[in-house]
Amino acid sequence: MEGFIIPLAIIAGLLLTIVGTGFFIKHKITKISREAFGTDSFMEGYKEQKRKLSETPRSVQSMTGIYLPEIHKDFPDFDYDEFKTKAKAVLMGYFNAVSTGTTETLPKKDMTLSLINHILEINEALAANGQKQFFIEPVIHACEIGRYLKDGATVTIRFNIAVGLYSYVEDENGKVINGEKDEKLQTLYEVDLVYLQDADKMGVYGEGLGLNCPNCGAPIKNLGQKFCLYCGTGVVEVNTRVWKFNAVREQTKRRTAY
Repeated sequence: MEGFIIPLAIIAGLLLTIVGTGFFIKHKITKISREAFGTDSFMEGYKEQKRKLSETPRSVQSMTGIYLPEIHKDFPDFDYDEFKTKAKAVLMGYFNAVSTGTTETLPKKDMTLSLINHILEINEALAANGQKQFFIEPVIHACEIGRYLKDGATVTIRFNIAVGLYSYVEDENGKVINGEKDEKLQTLYEVDLVYLQDADKMGVYGEGLGLNCPNCGAPIKNLGQKFCLYCGTGVVEVNTRVWKFNAVREQTKRRTAY
């Protein structure tokens, strides 16, 4: 009889220890939940915090006040408000073009061929894999200049744009394989505006866009250069320079496939 009493006592002690430990852990979790979320339920607090984050716009690092005077010094006629509006239109056009699989509604007159082709490549890759990328209900919260880059004849103004939207990818069966349908994403996008030779006459698009001599094809290395350093041909009079948007990219890729 005594042989059974000892094991039962041990089991009872273990159970009491487990129960006591459980109460202690629960108390600690409740305390942490109250301090962190203001509620006894850790899961409810976590879900509520997650919901708040999904509704809180990302902050944009604005360098507009620093770079805009420099831009106006180089380009006195540069209309900041106009190009800020166009940058947002290009981003919204990008979302629509990828979501619908067509580039028909893109503001193409403000975009380089390189950017248009990039969007076409995204749509072709999605179609080839039997997938669809959706950008639903995008809302732009802020748009500011983030960088002003000068590399010889190449000039780039980078807009940083904070946007909230539902972003996800579906497979051919309509199953979500990337992102979430029911959770809004707050993220940042970069939209590059470049100053370049007439885009319709250039043979090269993409990174490192610049100007070339119309006579010998040599690169025009400095902004404001009036003559080709190699053959002496005047370049200002015969070259049309325009502002075009050349790139759209998510600053921190998280839930989009492309």
